[in-house]
Amino acid sequence: MSEKLGITKKYSREIQEIGNKLRDLENNRIYELSGAQMDGYLATNALQLKKMLNELLNKIDNQSPSINDDLADLFEARKN
Repeated sequence: MSEKLGITKKYSREIQEIGNKLRDLENNRIYELSGAQMDGYLATNALQLKKMLNELLNKIDNQSPSINDDLADLFEARKN
């Protein structure tokens, strides 16, 4: 994906994943409250969120491809 995009648009999938994790936490989707193992412990969710933020900031700092860029490249390669 060679065209210039703003950070929010370029990394929209990464930002959406972080938003989803935050929404789950806002909705008390943690094992300690829900009793559902699939929700994970609060500490696990916090670590996952920290990792997601670090990965996004790393991508931005290094101008690395986003998930959208990688997917676009895969589809382009498939066409050829």
